[in-house]
Amino acid sequence: MPEKVIFGIDIAKGSMRSKETPGYAVVALRDGRVEHHRMISLHKFLRMAWKEKPQLIAVDNIYELASDKHDLVSFLQKLPHNTKLIQVTGGEVLEPLTRLAKRQGISFDRFDPNDEALVCARLAQMGIGHEVSAFEDKTIIKVSRARSLGKGGWSQNRYRRKVHGHVRQRARDIEEHLNDLSKPGGFTYTQSIVERFGGYSRAEFFVDAPHSMLHINSGKYGDVQVSVKSIERDALAFKPLTTRKRDYIIVGIDPGTTTAIAVLTLEGELRMLHSSRTISVPDVIEMIAEQGRPLIIASDVFPTPNTVEKIRRAFNAVLGSPEDIITTEDKIEFAKPYGYSNNHERDAIAAAVSVYRKNRNKFEQIKRKIPQGVDAEEAIAQVVRGKSVDAVISELTRKDVKEPETEAVKERKDEEVLHLRESIKRYEESIQEMKRYQQELKSELDLKESKIRELEGLISRQRTEVYKQIKKDKGMMIRDKEIARLHSKVSENNKRISFLNERINKLKTVRRLEISGKVLPVKIIHAFTKDSILKTQEMFGIKKDDVILLKDASGGGTMTARMLSDLGVRAVIICNEMSHAAEEELFKLNMPVLKAKDVNIRFDSAEELAGINPADIERAIDEWKAKAEKRRMAAKEEWLESLVGEYRSERRRGVKG
Repeated sequence: MPEKVIFGIDIAKGSMRSKETPGYAVVALRDGRVEHHRMISLHKFLRMAWKEKPQLIAVDNIYELASDKHDLVSFLQKLPHNTKLIQVTGGEVLEPLTRLAKRQGISFDRFDPNDEALVCARLAQMGIGHEVSAFEDKTIIKVSRARSLGKGGWSQNRYRRKVHGHVRQRARDIEEHLNDLSKPGGFTYTQSIVERFGGYSRAEFFVDAPHSMLHINSGKYGDVQVSVKSIERDALAFKPLTTRKRDYIIVGIDPGTTTAIAVLTLEGELRMLHSSRTISVPDVIEMIAEQGRPLIIASDVFPTPNTVEKIRRAFNAVLGSPEDIITTEDKIEFAKPYGYSNNHERDAIAAAVSVYRKNRNKFEQIKRKIPQGVDAEEAIAQVVRGKSVDAVISELTRKDVKEPETEAVKERKDEEVLHLRESIKRYEESIQEMKRYQQELKSELDLKESKIRELEGLISRQRTEVYKQIKKDKGMMIRDKEIARLHSKVSENNKRISFLNERINKLKTVRRLEISGKVLPVKIIHAFTKDSILKTQEMFGIKKDDVILLKDASGGGTMTARMLSDLGVRAVIICNEMSHAAEEELFKLNMPVLKAKDVNIRFDSAEELAGINPADIERAIDEWKAKAEKRRMAAKEEWLESLVGEYRSERRRGVKG
């Protein structure tokens, strides 16, 4: 017997949506033996799959292997025919891998991809998970020409007859093969043929069986090509690996904007926990039905919310609302052993656990009292629904043990009839319950419609007056907004006028100083930055041959120095040290830089305007120019000396050579 091989895989680096090629941790299980592979590319993994042909490939999330459904379908097509892809965390609704592993008594490091891959393989080996199916159990086989017939010549008809004959022969071989397989395989097929000169140009077979049953592969065979493809589903399907027995369950529900559902077995084990903001009542009913047969449906509050009542009626289950308020401390105590992601899941668990703890002793007593061979869960269910323990035991053990074995068939039929009658009775009770519920809804609907008509009449009577008042209020609101806007605009204009008047007064003062000729106005720039220069230019105006005072010259550079030069400034007076780069740039631009201590500057009371004696500024500029000339001459001498030095050095090297 061939050994069973299961692959577990988990992404180790990167992702399917990133530019970096993802790497995977892969674990191979072979009859208890574990083999680890680290940092495997997806291409290499597919080669391993074809080499080993594992029965199962287990992963916690299928979108670690593909970025979308199209890529996933392509991945599934590349797998061996009998290899199944298993998502161990569930189907449409996923459950955390840590919770699944804890439930099965498996501990692992969730930050280690190799551990996660091993857990996925172990869970799949235990029958936990859902098979991912992208294809229906149907296959389409196409047989057609492998070559184009072309324009041809004298022998064209003979060549066409030959190719069409080969297509027909291959189609007949496939038809014969399908006939041999269809009876033992229990499937049917239909075919569509396009006849042409000398045979078939195309033949198609639609087979109601999976590709793995047919043993036909795609390929080219001389003049004929065969394409075998499984028919893709409209949406992915998830099939559970093992079919769970529909046993009785206890359900806790926390309705609201976010609906949470907790499902417990009659032994108190958490079977499912889920919460969602978008789930509807029919979806909740379907999800609960997949987990088992609800015996008790409970909420954590009293009175029972309408949503919980609707779900209870759908299953004809027993209501399990608490008799007293469940405090937050009790909810945390109830839910802590199971783990939860949010308060809604906590409340759902608390509702189910409170009912379970309330009935746990009763369940144990029933189990001890019933004889061996009687279905304990069915006995518990009937007792919870109101029957006595003795009546339930009598009903479940009602059969004549002394009947001869020859009447075993009749006994089984009687049991089946009894079971069917009980089922019919339950369905009839459920139908009657739904009819009563429907009648209640109709009564509520009639009451609401009557209320609506009454309110519509009231609205109709008040509509005219209300409309007039609304129109009047709206007009007043528009006028108030316009008045407020105009007030704001007037306030802004007043601020602007004040600013401009202040600027005019300062410009007049500067102009008077310029006209007098006794004092040369100095325009103050508070910081050697572009914004400060532009602000001073806007306030006082900086024109050609103006003298500028920099209160803080430390922040400037070559760009701000060129900016002053472009404005045509005659000289710059600084109160502190200027950066070397800015000073060098101004020197190159032949703009005098004077220190405030070397000239006699007079300020106004607010230190916004300053003046200087024209003779003092002329003397300071002349001194700067003299120093600048000496500096330039020294630079030229230094340049000549270096030039002569280089010449002498070259001469010495030439003589030695």
